[in-house]
Amino acid sequence: METGDTQLLHNSANQKLKIFCNELKQKVNLNKNILLVNLPQFSLERFEREVAKNKGYYSYPPTGLQYLVSALKNRDLEIDILDLNYEFLKKVISDDSFNSFDWIDILKEKIKKKNYPIIGISNFFYVDAPYLFEISKFLRNNHECIIILGGQNATYNAEDFLKKNYGDFVCKRESENKINFLLDNIYDSEQRYKPTPGILFKYNDKIEETCGEEDIVELKGNLIDAHKIIPIEYYCKAGSLSPYSRMAGVDTPFAGILLNRGCRGNCEFCDVRDYTGRKNRTREIKDFLDELEYLNKERGIIFFEFLDDDFTRSKDKAIEAMNGIIKRGIKIKWGSNNGLIASTLDEELMEKIRDSGCIGFKIGVESGNPEILLKIRKPGTIDTFRKFSKIAQGFPEIFIVDNYILGFPNEAFKQILNSFNFSIEMNLDWSSFALYQQNESSLNQIKEKNERKDFIPAKDFEKGQIITDKNILECIDIFKIPSETIVSKDQLNHIWFSFNLIRNFIENKNLKYSGNPEKFISWTSAIEERYPTHPYINFFLALANNLTGNKTEAENQYKKTIKNMESGYWMQRLKSFGIIEILENFPITIEETKKSLDFLRKKWKNQME
Repeated sequence: METGDTQLLHNSANQKLKIFCNELKQKVNLNKNILLVNLPQFSLERFEREVAKNKGYYSYPPTGLQYLVSALKNRDLEIDILDLNYEFLKKVISDDSFNSFDWIDILKEKIKKKNYPIIGISNFFYVDAPYLFEISKFLRNNHECIIILGGQNATYNAEDFLKKNYGDFVCKRESENKINFLLDNIYDSEQRYKPTPGILFKYNDKIEETCGEEDIVELKGNLIDAHKIIPIEYYCKAGSLSPYSRMAGVDTPFAGILLNRGCRGNCEFCDVRDYTGRKNRTREIKDFLDELEYLNKERGIIFFEFLDDDFTRSKDKAIEAMNGIIKRGIKIKWGSNNGLIASTLDEELMEKIRDSGCIGFKIGVESGNPEILLKIRKPGTIDTFRKFSKIAQGFPEIFIVDNYILGFPNEAFKQILNSFNFSIEMNLDWSSFALYQQNESSLNQIKEKNERKDFIPAKDFEKGQIITDKNILECIDIFKIPSETIVSKDQLNHIWFSFNLIRNFIENKNLKYSGNPEKFISWTSAIEERYPTHPYINFFLALANNLTGNKTEAENQYKKTIKNMESGYWMQRLKSFGIIEILENFPITIEETKKSLDFLRKKWKNQME
C-alpha cells in the first residue's frame, strides 16, 4: 500500500517534474556548483550616479537567499551568492569609468570563473524585473544552465515568466522546502523531502504545478554560516538600509535580522499574509541572539534592521529577545522600517525597545478615517492610535514615523483629509504618505502592470517634478477640492506633495518651540542624500541648522536651496507656501528662524480659510 507521500510522488505533475528534470540534465554539465543571484533594486532608467556616490540607494543584504543557503547546508553543494545590487553600487562608487548600462558584465565575470549548471534568481520587486529579463536572455544564449526563479514578483507572474522562457522553474512564495524537493529531482537524490506544492514549470507547452501537503517553512537555526559567504560588513560602503541606518551613521556597518516570519494582520492592501502564509513562526530566541551577537562581535555590525512584519507578535518573546540583547552586553542600534503594530505597544514594551538600542521605527496607521480602517481590515482604531501617540511622547529618544495611504478605492477627498489632519494630531516625528496600489497577489499578470502607471512620489519625473494638468489643483489650492470628490490619480500626486511639505516640514514638531531640531536634521539629512535636488529639503535643513546654532551648515544648505531653485517649476510651486518670501530675507538668528517658521505655518492655514 502506498503512503501519502508515495502517492504524491506518483501524482501526474510530480512525475512530469521528474521527467522534465531528467531532460534538462541532458543539456547541462551537472556538478555541485549553484549560483544564487540577487538583482539590482532600483530602476536603471532613473538611476543617478550622484545619488549612488552619496550612498543614497538601498543596499539590502540578500537575506532571503541566505535562508536558502541555510536550508541547503546539509547537501554536498558549493553555493555562491552574487549580489548584483551590492556589486553594481560598489562598482559605480569606486570606478568613474564604469558604464551603468554594462551591469551584466558583473555576472559575465562571475560565471567565467566557475561553471554553474544551476542558477537561481530572486526577483522580489516589480522594479527588478527588467534585470531578470536581460539576465535570462543572456544565459539562454550564452550559458547552458537550469534557471530557477523565486521571490514575490516571480511568484505572482510565474506562468507568464515560464511562457516567456525566463526560467525553467518558479518556486512560489517561501522556497526553503521547495528548493530542496526540486534539487532531489534534479540530482536524483534518494527522496529526502516530501513532495511540496508550488513549483511551477513548463512541460510540453503546458504550465504544471507540483502537488503536496501545505508547505510550512519552520524557522530553525541561524544564518551565521550563510553570513560567511557575503561581505556583510562592507554593505554600508555601497548604500543604506533605510533612513534609520543612515541616522546610525553613513559608514556604520549594518545588517538585517529576523525574529518572526508572517503577520497576524490581514490588511486589504498587503501581500505579506498571502506570500508567507497564515501561520506565523518565531525563531528560537537563542538562535536569534547568537546570530546577532556573531554579526556584532565577529563582523563589526552596529546597526540592525529588524525585518519582521510583526516583531511584537508575542510580547513575551519580543521582551525575551530584547532582554537578551541587554544581558549579553550586545551594544547595537536597531530600527524597524517595516514597522511595529501600534496597538501592541505599551509602556513596558517601549521601555525595552528603547533600552535594547532602538533608534526608530514606523507604525502603520494608513488612514485617519474610521470607515476606511474597517474596510481595509486594519488591526487598529483611531482610539488605539491616539493611545499609542500619548505613550510615544514619553520616548523622545526614538524617531517614530506613522504611515498613511492616500487614494483607497472610492475614497472621498474628505476621507483623505481625515488622514492629513490625523497625522498632525498624532504628533509623531514624521508621517510617510504613499499612494494606494493594488497588491501584487491580485495583479498576477505582468501585462497588467505594464498598463498601469505607478507613481512613486518625488521620483516619478526628472528631478522629482510632477507634470501638471490644467484641471488639477496644486499646492495650497488642493484644499479647495470638494469634500465628496473621488480624486484622480493625477490629482493625488499633488495632494501627496502638499501633505508631505506641510506635515513633515512646515508643521514638523521638531521645528517647533519645544521640539528637537537635531532629530529633524538627522532624519532629513538621510532623505537629502536620496533626493539631492529637492530645494525644500535643503531649505528646511538650513532653518533647522539655524535653530541648533550650526551657522556653517545652515549657510551650506541655504546655498544648495538657491542652486536647486533655479528651475521655474520650484519657484512657482514653493511661492504659494511662503518659502520664497523667507528666502529673500533669510533668517540668521534663532529667534528670526522661529518667526520665519511661524510665518510659514500661518501662511498655509490662512489660505485654507
